[in-house]
Parts: sequence; C-alpha cells; structure tokens
Amino acid sequence: MYYIVGLGNPGEKYASTRHNVGWQVLQKFIADRQLPELIESRSLSGMVSLGKISQEEITILLPTTFMNNSGSAVTKLVPPDEVERLIVVHDDIDLPLGEIKIGKGRGPGGNNGVQSIITAVHTKEFIRVRIGIATKSFWTGKITRPEGGGPLERFVLKPFTSTEQKQLSSVIKNAGSAIDAIVTKGVVIAMNEFNYR
Repeated sequence: MYYIVGLGNPGEKYASTRHNVGWQVLQKFIADRQLPELIESRSLSGMVSLGKISQEEITILLPTTFMNNSGSAVTKLVPPDEVERLIVVHDDIDLPLGEIKIGKGRGPGGNNGVQSIITAVHTKEFIRVRIGIATKSFWTGKITRPEGGGPLERFVLKPFTSTEQKQLSSVIKNAGSAIDAIVTKGVVIAMNEFNYR
C-alpha cells in the first residue's frame, strides 16, 4: 500500500492558489485514472480515495486540517511502520513553476505542511513530489523568491496568473506521471526519470 497525500487548504477561496497545487495534482490524478471519487472521512480528517495503480493498492488523502496541521491527518492514515511508503505532493517555493522534483529524506524547505508531517511522524524519511511554484526573473532567469513572513505567505496564497495557468496543466500531468512511476517502479527509478528532465 502507498499512501499519497496532497497538501493544501480547504475552502473555495484557496482552491486555485499556489499553496494548493498538491490538491490540484491529486484531483486530476484521480480523474485521469478513473479512481473512486474523493469522499469525506471525519476519522481521517480529510477527503479520501482508495484504488489501485497497476496491482499496487493506494490510498489518496487530501487533509482538510489546513496546511499547517497536515501531520495530524497523516498520522491517522499511515501506520508508523509504513511511513517510507508515504508520498507527499506539495508546492515548493525554491523550484520554478514547471519543475518537478522527487525526493526522500529532505527537510521541510520552509513548507509548514511538510514540517507538520515530519513532526507528527517523527522522521523525514518519506517520499516527496515537489511542485515548483516560484517565478523566474525575466532578465536574469533566476528564481525570485519572496522573503519570509508576510510577503512569502501572501505569495503562496495567490492564484496562478492566466499565463501560468496554461503551463500548470502540463505540470500537473507530469506530476501525476511521477506518482505513477514511484508506485510502479520505486522511488529510485522515478527520481532518475523525473529529476533530470
């Protein structure tokens, strides 16, 4: 069993924001693979879909606890001895939009949802699918990362621009393919396939 968790915030006003790209990826993943629709689970503090990819059983969870408390939902879903089979899909301010990285055993990188999970499960040894949400400078080609605190929080809670929305659909599709690769081929092969594109 793989446990696939998308990070985001519940509520219509957050649905299309940068911070909710983890939810967007898994909602599209479920639809494209004709997995069972998400259903509310109070016991798991989120929306849940159970299904299979190839012959591998998966449980998808979108926590409805708000981003900063995602760990409380994850501990209800994932048994302590199966944390290495947890895949967390989340936004990453240190990657530009269009870039996806698969990782394992990393720190939170400033993402409070990831930090909440690390704290709750007492390890960082789980799989991440990191979705870039940063913008690049037109002049230098470098990532323009807002400073921490107010500017950063405002940035991640903004929706994608209309131009970015066009790029986002292919990003979401690629992230879904990355999840497929992790589940069917293992994280090492998936990293080799996706991290150097």
